[in-house]
Amino acid sequence: MKKAIETDKRKIKKLVDGSSFDLLILSLIVMDAVAIGLMASDIKNIGFDKILFVLDRLCMAIFVIEMLMKVYANGLDFFKKGWNVFDFVIVFISSLPFANYFIILRTFRLFRALKYINRFSRLKNIVNVFITLLPNFLAVLAVFAVFFYVFSIISVYLFGGVFVEFATLSQATFTMLQVFTLDGWASNIARPVMSVFPHAWMFFVSFVFISFLIVISFVLSVFADISVKCGISNTKKNKL
Repeated sequence: MKKAIETDKRKIKKLVDGSSFDLLILSLIVMDAVAIGLMASDIKNIGFDKILFVLDRLCMAIFVIEMLMKVYANGLDFFKKGWNVFDFVIVFISSLPFANYFIILRTFRLFRALKYINRFSRLKNIVNVFITLLPNFLAVLAVFAVFFYVFSIISVYLFGGVFVEFATLSQATFTMLQVFTLDGWASNIARPVMSVFPHAWMFFVSFVFISFLIVISFVLSVFADISVKCGISNTKKNKL
């Protein structure tokens, strides 16, 4: 009996660890994501909605069976890989009775496609550049967080008593984010404030100017980082 179980586990493990099975599941994930997107669209057809619902339930059932097969075949070793834990959590939450609130989580399984990036050199280069820029981005994000926090607090104390856009810290932060994106900041935000506080232009101009300097610093740091890494790579090639 024990040998039969071990034989079954090996067969199932060979199946679920195979690239064909993985690509099949990935195809179903893409199909389910499209179905979820169509269910959220403005297409209103009772028959079509039922088809999408059945398709979504069928994909969910297959995902649950997939997880059970993998856990059965690999045991506790299944949870030693980050991708497996990621998949298991999403499938588990999606299968709960109140899963309608978390249905969109299943689309996050599309990130499994990143496992196949090594097969496409151009996509791999894009991801490598993204990973290279991530530390610089996190650093500038930390600077921006402090910068936005300080200016948001200042704006609350300066303009919050008159303008609802600056009444609270959260509202002020969102307003300053709009100023940062330059989305109608002069006509919709700065000028109305300046009609009550004539010297408010100094606050907004300094905010935009410092924001611009931070962005430029980030871009220059990225170019410098890439130049250094390219220089190191060329040096290694020359030595070889």
